Amino acid sequence: MLSLLLFQCSTFTAAAVDNVLQNQAVNGGVINQNIVFVDLKTDHWAYEAISDLSKKGYINGYEDETFKPDNSITREEFAKLIATTFYLDIPSPKAPSYYDVQTDKWSYPYVEAAKDFLTGYYPPGGKAFFSPEIKATREDVAVALVKTLGLTTNDLTNKNILDRKFKDVSKVSYGIRDYVAIATERSLISGYEDGTFRPDKPITRAEIATLLYRAIKTSAKDQGDGPLLKVSVPEKTSNSTVYISGTVSNNAKVTINGKDVTKIIDGQFKEGFKLEKEGSYELTIIATLSSGKTNTIVKKVTYEIEGPELKIDDIPETTSSQTISISGTVTDKNDSFPTVYLNDEKIHGSNYFSKSDIVLVEGENILVFKAKNSLDKVTTITKKITFTAGGPTLKIDEIPETTNSQTISISGTVTDKNDSFPTVYLNDEKIGGSSYFSKSDIVLVEGENILVFKAKNNVDKVTTITKKITFTAGGPILKVDDIPETTNSQTISISGTVTDKNDSFPTVYLNDEKIGGSSYFSKRDIVLAEGENILIFKAKNSVGKVTTVTKRITFTAGGPILKVDYIPEKTSSSKISVSGTVTDKNDSFPLVYLNDEKIGGSSYFSKYDIPLKAGENTFVFKAVNNLGKSSTVTKSVYYQK
Repeated sequence: MLSLLLFQCSTFTAAAVDNVLQNQAVNGGVINQNIVFVDLKTDHWAYEAISDLSKKGYINGYEDETFKPDNSITREEFAKLIATTFYLDIPSPKAPSYYDVQTDKWSYPYVEAAKDFLTGYYPPGGKAFFSPEIKATREDVAVALVKTLGLTTNDLTNKNILDRKFKDVSKVSYGIRDYVAIATERSLISGYEDGTFRPDKPITRAEIATLLYRAIKTSAKDQGDGPLLKVSVPEKTSNSTVYISGTVSNNAKVTINGKDVTKIIDGQFKEGFKLEKEGSYELTIIATLSSGKTNTIVKKVTYEIEGPELKIDDIPETTSSQTISISGTVTDKNDSFPTVYLNDEKIHGSNYFSKSDIVLVEGENILVFKAKNSLDKVTTITKKITFTAGGPTLKIDEIPETTNSQTISISGTVTDKNDSFPTVYLNDEKIGGSSYFSKSDIVLVEGENILVFKAKNNVDKVTTITKKITFTAGGPILKVDDIPETTNSQTISISGTVTDKNDSFPTVYLNDEKIGGSSYFSKRDIVLAEGENILIFKAKNSVGKVTTVTKRITFTAGGPILKVDYIPEKTSSSKISVSGTVTDKNDSFPLVYLNDEKIGGSSYFSKYDIPLKAGENTFVFKAVNNLGKSSTVTKSVYYQK
């Protein structure tokens, strides 16, 4: 672990980044054991750490012989220190982990290499960012040191150490407090005299030198216990050369399957091992101290040449379509034209493949894609798609909930992903076999009618829509022409009209006597009785519904109209003649009486040579009709000789 903490930043220059700790040897590559920095006095609090590390060549100053202990460094500069010091693999992934450190930035490979030790920031729902150019803080460095020592939060023994030591513990980022606590517990980092930790304070070159110095001393291991040895080997590889990397105690020798590792720098090594053919290999890594103490680690690695790289474009997990199309790409290092199979059927032999109109069965369908190269290496991808054949999409045009028409017409549309001509039924009677359907003159029964529409496709999936319509058969529309409320005529005539939605010829009755059987009705010479007469009109349709209209007419039979021709009031004649007219609405031949003697029985009456007596003569004319109604006219004639 000691060597993990040594700075090996030989790629930095003071001109490019003037505040990064450097492991650049001076005087043409010879480490100067008597380095004196003009700005660093022996009483400086970090003198011992800076002096010791600079003598060992782990850190260096600037060309003007200064160290600048109070200068700070940025997060990206610290990332490079971690990456180069700990001999991390320097990757160059195509996609950056942080949106603010793109592939064209100088620090991109180092930030990617060190991201397990110096992490970025991950806002909920947003893109991760690194903030490369802000200053590295004390808490950043504390966490990085703990992680590079291979410690985890499980190594923390005193969970209350931060609360006990620092009064500003609340300022330490919540998610990394256990790492800061381990750094405090292991004396890798300490606080200030005022009892604060100051987690967000930028770290200085002097502080980093001191922290490294402490970490080196903390990680040092007694050689009597055997050398430190940590090894990293991939479990599987598709390359014929596998790389074994690790950490070992200083001055220890390392062998891999008996072969010496020749390049160990500050306890770090990375060695390639040639694999001759596919299969499993056992690698024995032995570290040996000068004292003879050893430490052995056995690793196993499987060498297997990869099959083609197969990518399938998105396939939904579920669908209601019976046919689907698939596509994808296939590439292979060893074969320009790998063959692709779908469920053992060859579908293509180049980089891009596709197949349309794949018929699915109801339920789960398993699609096994295989790509096979010229070396018979196969890559398999299995996709599952569940086909649930839904019923047709059935739409019924508007049907009223209630109607007084006995017949209705219906219409609608039906579509189906899997059938161009689904069949439509109404109450189990086929009414259509295409996208549009209709049916007219559907006869309803009185009351609630249930209309069950079913659409069935060629895979026997059914969609059902139920409609309810209540038929309330109203009576006919009956209109009676005006009838007066009173009359002095004994006979009247009536007329009117009748219509019905459900019957072209409703029957009309007057006081239960049938008087009509079509849209127009009439009746003449209806004889009225003296007084109030009730006329009840009924119209009845074919479904037995009746509409009633009641009329009342009062017949008041008046007497005849009696007119007597001129009679003088005085006369000297002994005889006179009388005449006149009589009419009656209800009697063509009313009787006329003169002083109770019948003198006429028609519209004109007369009597001649009626003798007069001397003095006043009274003539009482009386007309009586066949209803017994009478009219009286009295005349007086005075006779004087």
